[in-house]
Amino acid sequence: MKTINTLKAFAAVIVLTLSFNAVASAATSNEPGNSNSESSIYYVVDRYDNVSAHDYDIWTVTLLAHEEYTIVVDGDGDTDLDLYIYDENGNEIDSDTDSTDYCICGVTPKWTGEFKIKIRNYGDVYNRYNLRIFR
Repeated sequence: MKTINTLKAFAAVIVLTLSFNAVASAATSNEPGNSNSESSIYYVVDRYDNVSAHDYDIWTVTLLAHEEYTIVVDGDGDTDLDLYIYDENGNEIDSDTDSTDYCICGVTPKWTGEFKIKIRNYGDVYNRYNLRIFR
């Protein structure tokens, strides 16, 4: 189990580093009127919030068809958080349900529409988390 958590932590550092670099380059390459197309990845959502003990938060986001998204939830370390992604018909399309509060999912919608992101707290105290979505 320790090896799995170590590998997850290492993967998290890589994802967050790549995501940070993508955000930094997206600030110039994806602005309207800028023809620089070095990076097609950009930052969609960056939100901090709290989820109460034994409760959940649901966020609704519009995702574009055939675009790859990475959805990351990074908690404060106090409790187990799980991440679920649902399409507009209520079908679960991805989830991360391990015993940590770091969750990552990847989705590529087949259509443009509203998708639900559910963050569930299984702990006895609230968890302050950061929700990030990258495209």
